[in-house]
Amino acid sequence: MNIKKIAGGLLFLSIVGSAMAEEAYPPETQFVSHKTRAEVIEELKQARANGEIINNDAYPVEVQNKSTVSRQAVVEELKQARQHGGTDFNGA
Repeated sequence: MNIKKIAGGLLFLSIVGSAMAEEAYPPETQFVSHKTRAEVIEELKQARANGEIINNDAYPVEVQNKSTVSRQAVVEELKQARQHGGTDFNGA
């Protein structure tokens, strides 16, 4: 009786094991570059010159945009918006 249970258990495990054997996800794909090493190095130099790479070849998380409007102008615009009932700043 015990031999039958052991044999049945091994058969079950082999069936389950073969059912779980799948391809790797995602399937591996071969990377093919369309640029030469010289082109990549030139792009890297250009990115450094433009300030797009700031620290050890790491791209910046967020680029700070400089405002062209003074703080006083923004405060005045806010006051005018409040006077006219326009306090919705989400654009809706």
